[in-house]
Amino acid sequence: MKKRSMIISLIGRPNVGKSSLFNRLMKSQHKAITYDTPGVTRDRHYGISTFNDSDDERPIDTILVDTGGFYPTKINENGKNQKEENANKFFNIMTDHAYQAIDESDLILFVVDAREGVLPFDKTIADYIRKQKKKLWIIVNKFDSEAQRGDEIDFYELGVDFELMHTVSAAHGIGIDNLREDIHKELISFEDSDDSLDISNLQKGVTPREKVVARLAIIGAPNAGKSTLLNLLIGANRALVSDIAGTTVDPIEGFFDLYFGKDALKLDQDIKVGSTDNLLFKQYEDFRKNNPDLYESLVSSYNTEEEIEDETEAELADESLMALESEDNDFISEREDKMYEQVFKSSEQESEESTDEEGSYWKSVHIVDTAGIRKQKKIDDFIESQSVYRSLRCITESDICIYMIDAEKGVSHQDKRLLDIAIEKGTSVIVCLNKIDLISDKIKDPNDKKEWLLKIRDTMPWLNYCDVLPISAKNKRGMKALKRSLLKTILIRRQVLPTGELNRFVLYLTEKHPIILKGSRGRRFKIKYASQIKANPPTFLFFTNKSKGVPENYRRYLKNGLRTAFPLDNTPIHLIFRTGSDLQKRMKRVTKS
Repeated sequence: MKKRSMIISLIGRPNVGKSSLFNRLMKSQHKAITYDTPGVTRDRHYGISTFNDSDDERPIDTILVDTGGFYPTKINENGKNQKEENANKFFNIMTDHAYQAIDESDLILFVVDAREGVLPFDKTIADYIRKQKKKLWIIVNKFDSEAQRGDEIDFYELGVDFELMHTVSAAHGIGIDNLREDIHKELISFEDSDDSLDISNLQKGVTPREKVVARLAIIGAPNAGKSTLLNLLIGANRALVSDIAGTTVDPIEGFFDLYFGKDALKLDQDIKVGSTDNLLFKQYEDFRKNNPDLYESLVSSYNTEEEIEDETEAELADESLMALESEDNDFISEREDKMYEQVFKSSEQESEESTDEEGSYWKSVHIVDTAGIRKQKKIDDFIESQSVYRSLRCITESDICIYMIDAEKGVSHQDKRLLDIAIEKGTSVIVCLNKIDLISDKIKDPNDKKEWLLKIRDTMPWLNYCDVLPISAKNKRGMKALKRSLLKTILIRRQVLPTGELNRFVLYLTEKHPIILKGSRGRRFKIKYASQIKANPPTFLFFTNKSKGVPENYRRYLKNGLRTAFPLDNTPIHLIFRTGSDLQKRMKRVTKS
């Protein structure tokens, strides 16, 4: 029978060093933000750490939970000023999260401060944990030197035996090895007991149930509803939610499942693209063998020298580029109409509460809720600067970003900047206009809906290939459309386009709109061979007669053209240009080896 991991939570008053201890126990696998200020940690942070300290031959994984400062009684939220009132609200919500952590835990590491001694709140917390009939260890932290030896005796009044108390210094690593060894012995005992068979207490979304097929980050400005969406997708109250901007500090991670149907089989296959010379050679030879007519057409077109008419090279180049402007406008208009129909037709057919489909083809998605990112000039403290740094790193590490925008406020300059960062990193983007329930009275008429959505799109013309979805995370509206968009995007980032179809369409594009590049002595720009060399994100290598100086609007024409022929929604496309002679050099290197 399948067993579960033991859940160990770190509980204690604010600023006693819980996050520092969490980081020590997790080693290099995870780092919570630490700072000498109460309330830095707010949400529950889950991490999976491997312990083998008492027996190298029996490594065991456990789930560690770092919590915010815990006051066993509610704090009066009235304060001298708005900042103090907000802090009090945070502490009350953090206490609720600590209650949940205690409830789901198998072992509580109750962290106290050796320098401050036993405080009344410590006694109240210990009493509360014992009433919940949870196994309790006392961790006396900030025990930085032997000169403090004897100070730990006061903590026995919290009601624990000698072997259940550890003196440590999380800041300096003192006592950590002994603590890890005792935790490993406890894990062995738990794994051998019937308790490991009880999965009723396991929090949803802590570990993946299926194969993880994508990394997803929720990003956006503060108070856009990111944490609410995370909780909804995971199906558990994982992230702290409030109406105060800046509630989330550390990235909150979790997992949720999506049903792919038979498409799930595609996600189990290895992605084979021409990322090396050997693979490129095999792909090229297969293309020649399976598409002889197309290959001859490409070679013939590439080798044909066309006559230059009595026009200057600059005039030829300018005329070629001007012909692309109407093509761009047509593409954008066509995409807007198509996406409007998809968004509002699906939202009208959808019930308010999303339901899961039945089936066996499920896959897991790793999801991260990030801290809201303000303009740099508004960031005025260390904690926020660290939060922003981690949010930006999450963008880089993710396959897909759900970008949350407050529907009432619209698209800001900061939104555009962050969207640009995501696209530059090769991350797929799905834009969610959250809090649609707050403006539903203004856009009841279908024409008003369409006009409103098109106005939003007009502020982001460079994202014409991305889904823009009106949702309400609070009211569970728009979730089916969002999940469909996620399914589509994950599959797109894993697909490999057939080489024959890719080259056939590239030939069509270059013949439909030929271009004369400056410095090419009036010769047409031609592509000898096209190959997909990466899938996540889609990256294409074009071997051409001139690899430098391809203007941005012609690159955009090629990308838009590929999007009309192949499913490439929500995902940036990268194009790399090399000369035809470079192709021959690569082929020779392979044949020689």
